[in-house]
Amino acid sequence: MTAPITVPPLDAATVAELHRRYEEAPKAESRTRYQMILLAQQDYNVPQIARIVLRSEDTVARVLNRFLAGGLDAVPRRSPPGRERRVTAAWEAELLRVTPVGSA
Repeated sequence: MTAPITVPPLDAATVAELHRRYEEAPKAESRTRYQMILLAQQDYNVPQIARIVLRSEDTVARVLNRFLAGGLDAVPRRSPPGRERRVTAAWEAELLRVTPVGSA
C-alpha cells in the first residue's frame, strides 16, 4: 500500500496549462498521466485514481510524486534509457515498402 500523497491546490494558470496539456497530449499515456493530476486536484486518492485510469497504484504514486518534484514537465512518459535506435525512420519505411503484406 502506498503512503497518502496530497497534491496541493494549484493556481489558476497552472490548472489552465494542465487542462491544455491534457487536451493536446499527442500520446494516450501522457494524457492519462495528466488526467491523474487532474483527479488528484479533485481530491481523489491514489487507489481511487488507479481504479479510474486502469493503472497500478504504484504508477499513480510515481506520476504524482514526479509532478510534485518537477511540475508539469515531469508528467509525460519518458523514453526508456539505453542505446538510440539503429534503424532510421527512412530505413524502416523502405522495409515496409518492399516487404509484402502478410509475409512472415
